[in-house]
Amino acid sequence: MIRLVPEWAHHYEEFWTAIKRRNLWFIKLRYFFVTLLAGFYFSSTIIVDFEYTNSQHLSIILVTISILIYNLLLSKSLNSIKSIPGRFNHMHLSLMQMILDLTALMVLVHFTGVIFSPFYMFFIFQMVIGSLILPGRVVYFIGSLVIIIFGSLILLQHYSVISLHLIAGLYLAELPHTIMYDITFILMFSGMMLITVLLTNTIAVRLYQRERQLWQTLGELKDTEKAKQKYIIGVVHEIKTPIAAVQSILDVIINGFMGPVSEEILIKLERSRKRTIEAVTLINNVLHLSKIKLLNITKMDDVDLVEIINRLIDNQLDNALSKNITINFEDLRNVNKKLKGDTVLFELALSNVLGNAVKYNLSNGNVKISLSNKGNNAIIDVADDGIGIPEEEKRKIFNQFFRASNIKGQQYEGSGLGLSVVNEVITRYLGRIEVKSPSTIGTDVRPGTSFIISLPYSEPKMSKLKAHKRLVRIHDGI
Repeated sequence: MIRLVPEWAHHYEEFWTAIKRRNLWFIKLRYFFVTLLAGFYFSSTIIVDFEYTNSQHLSIILVTISILIYNLLLSKSLNSIKSIPGRFNHMHLSLMQMILDLTALMVLVHFTGVIFSPFYMFFIFQMVIGSLILPGRVVYFIGSLVIIIFGSLILLQHYSVISLHLIAGLYLAELPHTIMYDITFILMFSGMMLITVLLTNTIAVRLYQRERQLWQTLGELKDTEKAKQKYIIGVVHEIKTPIAAVQSILDVIINGFMGPVSEEILIKLERSRKRTIEAVTLINNVLHLSKIKLLNITKMDDVDLVEIINRLIDNQLDNALSKNITINFEDLRNVNKKLKGDTVLFELALSNVLGNAVKYNLSNGNVKISLSNKGNNAIIDVADDGIGIPEEEKRKIFNQFFRASNIKGQQYEGSGLGLSVVNEVITRYLGRIEVKSPSTIGTDVRPGTSFIISLPYSEPKMSKLKAHKRLVRIHDGI
């Protein structure tokens, strides 16, 4: 097996990605060439009225069909080829493409006049393509081989050893050249080929080196980010300990274990306890976000979305009760597909979304949760008729520590971290999240917000479901 991969690129994923992408691009470009060649042939026959010999007709048709067939085969085999040094890989596929193209082009040039062929300049184009992918030594060898074969065809036709296939109608008559012209042409063609390889390969190598340096820098930045997340986890965890201790002491006093407390002091203590709960929630969000980034979590369990949503609704009952908010949950799916992921992370994400729907709603408000299927995706729509989000700020709400302008200065506590955690979790599992305001249940007075989460199913396992509906009317005590 020919060694085409440099040592530094053996485990360099971005190198293989670039090679595979260029192979695909060349395959698409080859379809354009087939179209161009077929268009030239038919237009020159029908419109321009070129006169082809039988051998020219046959050679052009066979070359066109051959390029189309092997291009289809290359296209189908592209995804099955592995990026493994020492075995047949994408670099070898690039070399194979170049050899096939040059062979087809040499046949085409031979039967269309060699030095008089309108296609011989495509040899330069092939050298450019090869130099973008293959090592310089390989491209120089192939280029030299092309020069030798092409130059030999010119000389053999000059001395009538092989036939000269001119395209009748493109030339009025055979244009015999002196031997000096042919030699000069070969030398100029050779120089152009080698200079093209030199320039293109030099640029390609420098681009690879620069790209490698950029990815090394990115790797160092990732290492720095990991160190920072570890530091954050350590510091925040230490902050959480005394706050949790304060919360425990407050619980002891509020529950009367330290003796009776006046109503006025109890109100103050309840407010303090509420703030400690918010502080612990903020700390937990920071810890979760740091752990997601640090540990690169990709846990893949079977996730029951209905179970998660019902549990989260139960967790929000007290908050909803205090504002007389109705929570409506409806499962619109008629089939159940297994969703793969980390139950804890999905619960964290949906908890933030549902918590916001209750938190930023108004008294006597509504929260509507719907679960549906769209293609191979689960769609979770959480809508409320609360204060909404200003139009110009919707694209910023997933930024860390961002808080909308219509909640600043009001009695809505928060850090602006919750939705960044949601976005981090959803995108980690290849999902998408979209925000709409006004929401689907909003009004002019209460515009509300809809968060639409799309999560892909990993497997097509399906079982019939009964429609699931849940209506929690807080003001009815249900």
